[in-house]
Amino acid sequence: MNTNARRRGAKVAPSHYPRIAFHGLRFAQLISATIVGGIMAYFMYYLRAERIPIPWTFIVLFSISLATVAVLILTIILYNFTYLSPKFNCLLNGTVSIFWMLGFALLSWNLSNTLKKSCDLQTWRSGVAISVCREYKALWTFTLVGTLSTLAALSLDVWTHRKTTERGVYVLPEDDKNAAMLKDMNGKNSKTKGYEPSRGGAFEEEIDIAYHNRYGDDALESVGYHDRMLQK
Repeated sequence: MNTNARRRGAKVAPSHYPRIAFHGLRFAQLISATIVGGIMAYFMYYLRAERIPIPWTFIVLFSISLATVAVLILTIILYNFTYLSPKFNCLLNGTVSIFWMLGFALLSWNLSNTLKKSCDLQTWRSGVAISVCREYKALWTFTLVGTLSTLAALSLDVWTHRKTTERGVYVLPEDDKNAAMLKDMNGKNSKTKGYEPSRGGAFEEEIDIAYHNRYGDDALESVGYHDRMLQK
């Protein structure tokens, strides 16, 4: 049953998004944006403490991580309390995906040599360098996840928008489907449990017949008594 439709109430327009794909992609976006933003904040803090110029790649990735989290917060509010338009969400994810691809391209270009090397003591000679190597690879991995999940979310927006605007075909939204199923089940339960037809017909006829028989006999007795009095 769709508890989401009941929870949001009648004032919220039903969503056309497939629920599992929609929330799954958003979760991947949130995780990747949080990890990338955290690593970038860590690197930028120490670079600034050492008075080393912060690379533009770090600035782009940190900014797009914050923007992604802000977009996810905005769209989940619209999804739960008003209505999330696939066209509007497509515009947001399209803009965000451009910067994700830009950041991923810059990061891959800057880390091309680091990504080819293994993070071991023989290569990097110190534990700190090994830790930085692993953090760079984790950063690259989650930047890739963020880019792919945002592009997948954009594709889902386009598919949902085409599905809802297809001419000549009306597709019942996910919320409406489950609400209709709930209504049908409630209707069946009310028929089987909630109402019993009164015994009206036959039972009332029995009462009428008994009433008629009772006063019919009294009427016959009155007629017989009247005839006897006349004969006398």
